[in-house]
Amino acid sequence: MAIKSSHPDQKPPNGLTLSELHDFSESSRITDGSHFFLGDTLFSALEAFSKEKKMCFSLPHAYIDYVPPKLHKAQSGWYISYYVKNPDTGKLKLFRTKVNQFKGQERIRAAKEIMAALQERLALGWNPIVENIAPLATTPAFEVFDRYERVKTKEMEKQSLATYLSYIRIFRTYLERIGFLPATSIMAIKVDTAKKYMAWLEEERGVSPRSYNNYLSFQVTFFDWMKNRGYIQDNPFLGLKRKPKKLMAKKRRMLTDAELFTLFSWLHVNNPEYLAVCLLCYCCFMRPKEIALLKCRDIDLRKQLVHVRAEIAKNDNESFRTIPDAMMPVMRQLDLSHPDWYLFGNHAGVRSDFRPAREPGAKKRFSDYWASTIREACSFGMDIQFYSQKDTGITNMLGDGVAINLVQQQADHATVAMTAIYVGHKATASDELRKADILPR
Repeated sequence: MAIKSSHPDQKPPNGLTLSELHDFSESSRITDGSHFFLGDTLFSALEAFSKEKKMCFSLPHAYIDYVPPKLHKAQSGWYISYYVKNPDTGKLKLFRTKVNQFKGQERIRAAKEIMAALQERLALGWNPIVENIAPLATTPAFEVFDRYERVKTKEMEKQSLATYLSYIRIFRTYLERIGFLPATSIMAIKVDTAKKYMAWLEEERGVSPRSYNNYLSFQVTFFDWMKNRGYIQDNPFLGLKRKPKKLMAKKRRMLTDAELFTLFSWLHVNNPEYLAVCLLCYCCFMRPKEIALLKCRDIDLRKQLVHVRAEIAKNDNESFRTIPDAMMPVMRQLDLSHPDWYLFGNHAGVRSDFRPAREPGAKKRFSDYWASTIREACSFGMDIQFYSQKDTGITNMLGDGVAINLVQQQADHATVAMTAIYVGHKATASDELRKADILPR
């Protein structure tokens, strides 16, 4: 829809604001641009452009978004007043411009030209409050959120996109709770808002220190995106402190042999597909995201290999994991008849169904099923988590005498030093160390 030149101020400004400037007519020869008729100004160009591009150009409203300039002849001197809406508060703010430096008829001409220029700029959406802040600072916050989602939908894979959208949804929920309206501008989100939001996450939603840092990292990235595109001048989340590392120490332990036997025995009877998920974590040291995005064609039973494609790997590097002989009976039971299907796919919201499907399941399903079903069925405490299997598997494999470089390759660790962290974690005494006689005689 094209714009129309029917702005409420479509009349010479002296008809409204310069009635006291007698002996001055619109026919006077003055500097170009000093008279103000909408049909003869930038509105004409905008109207033509919007028609050509089939765009809608939204104009501000006089006496709502701004009050047109008015000349005042005070004893202390002449000045021009006008009001503009403060996007942060929604209220009109007064501005004044003095014209005392001019004398006689020159003052009249100067006042006329200044007012015409102000009127034209205000009618086109100029706002001196945000002029030096960011060019798009008055854009409604939720509109910016929607734009970000559209951009990221084109750039990101589904798993990561779902996480980003969740962060935005929670932030939007918080803003609505504190009174944000659809028209509230993005510039209204200040450092104080950022601090209160992070406190709300911690105190009311009860997020862990690790999750707190994840939320903060997202907000910093999110608002950096806005800053780079002219929506904000400063990132309100940038200076907030992260939770210290000592609060994020892993609160999980490895499984004992008895606990592993209980787990695998129960799953063998009750959920063989989830048993395969667990063994890929325990024996092949695969990450939840990698398991969730495996396709049936990634399993080669003849060569006993799992192909971890670069696009699903955490480090973006392709790798191959060996399937141990003891794991093969479970893998042979899987339905691999649809090569392009996801090995542990999504089944219309049935979160306990891990059979192959056309659509991938979320990686969070693995930990959710562990928390909702496995923990109670196997009498596991909160310190035994889904990812405990990977820690246990690496430690047990090293303890079984497998060369550390082979374990490194299976775990896809960047260095042997990363793998070496697991050496000696098993709670058993070493025969060699027990027999060491190093006390003085």
